[in-house]
Amino acid sequence: MRVYRVAVTEIYRKVVSVEAPTEKEAHRRAWDAWNNTEILLDFEDFEGAEMHVIGEGNNGKGAAENA
Repeated sequence: MRVYRVAVTEIYRKVVSVEAPTEKEAHRRAWDAWNNTEILLDFEDFEGAEMHVIGEGNNGKGAAENA
């Protein structure tokens, strides 16, 4: 049996209001707030997931066991 590496990406999204003099500064302030855990995303913000096969890999067994 072959073993495949699959990348799993969960997507969460929340829209927040940020006061700032420019769009660039609003982006920086939002990033800083998220980095400082002032913006938290939870299950209510879940939008979906993506799965992508990124290649073949080893499941921890020796090559002979994978054949």
